[in-house]
Amino acid sequence: MQRDQWIELFDVAVAADASSTDRAAVVAAIGAITLATSWCESQHLAYAQALNDMGAAAETVIAQTCRSNTRDAERVVQRARTAQVAPQFAEALACGRVASGHLDLLTSSLRRLDDGQRATLLADTYRLVTIAANSTPDEFARTLRTEERRLATDDGMSRLERQRAAVRLCSRSDLDTGMSIFTLTVDPLTGVKLHNKINAATEALFHDKTPDGCPSDPLDKQSFLRAHALLNIIEGKGIRLGKAEIVVVVDSTTPDPATGAPIVDWGLPVEIPHRVLLELFDVADVHTVVVRNGVVIHAPGELNLGRTTRLANRAQRRALRAMYATCAIPGCAARFDLCKIHHVKWWRRYGRTDLCNLLPICVKHHTLVHHGGWDLHLADDRTLTITHPDGTTMTTGPPKRSAA
Repeated sequence: MQRDQWIELFDVAVAADASSTDRAAVVAAIGAITLATSWCESQHLAYAQALNDMGAAAETVIAQTCRSNTRDAERVVQRARTAQVAPQFAEALACGRVASGHLDLLTSSLRRLDDGQRATLLADTYRLVTIAANSTPDEFARTLRTEERRLATDDGMSRLERQRAAVRLCSRSDLDTGMSIFTLTVDPLTGVKLHNKINAATEALFHDKTPDGCPSDPLDKQSFLRAHALLNIIEGKGIRLGKAEIVVVVDSTTPDPATGAPIVDWGLPVEIPHRVLLELFDVADVHTVVVRNGVVIHAPGELNLGRTTRLANRAQRRALRAMYATCAIPGCAARFDLCKIHHVKWWRRYGRTDLCNLLPICVKHHTLVHHGGWDLHLADDRTLTITHPDGTTMTTGPPKRSAA
């Protein structure tokens, strides 16, 4: 980046501050800062590579110089290694076309592949850069998972065996708090089973009650409840766990280019070989939901309850989960499980508990809707229009569902 470009970015960045009322100026300032940050991050990678070439302990030097922890420094060094084998990503980062998160995802993907698969993926770097430049990190992650499946020659079984061999349990004590900290790393199949058990135990224990000491912050509260559910499982206190649910989403919008068949999303946050999925079916209730263009066209159960009840039933929650992995407000990453089911036309204003009037919204955005002056409109194709108190609007297309 040239000196005059830096000066231009700086002028735009300082044209707004916390007291600004010009929305366009604030948005432009964010864009300028983002571009400047991307360039700085690309320089970090170049300097990390230079330190490695000097034979220096790059992680230590970066941590000391940046006054950061070793984990953050190691992430910079890992990005630098990826940038060395995929220089097109370093160039795209320098000019703000991609974010460091895209590079982190590529780093993780390369780590999961063997040497031959890695070489094949890197040979297609230009295409991957183009995809990353036009997608969010979450969307790019799905692209990389698709590429990994394409490169697998054994339905992913060898990868699963490597993951099973990498299972680890580490523990340490935090000297400041006196708390014991356990880090459990398990293979995807075990992880899904454990996740389902914890969810079922959390529901069984805390469906209609909150234990003493539970925090009020929604994210902290969920973490607290899940931790206590796991402790109850470990202590074997005789909780009767119902079967966990797996929502399988069949998306008939765009056929799979490889098979021509509808795309099937198994509703799992990890890649598991299809033959191993059969193990999960024995320990979970499986429900199939069919969507097209973000709209449910088939789902089991009653989806329209009218004015008979204010609370969404399990069938409605399954259908909503099939469409939304996270909060329906664009850009919000709060998981579906942490969301409230909101009536777009409020219940107290005679709104109906019908699927077409329901949205999953996290606690933060739910507060903004009810007390912050946000107005929501949901079209028939589930395009969501948000009108802010200053009159500006934000419109999304139909929901793009990813694994929950």
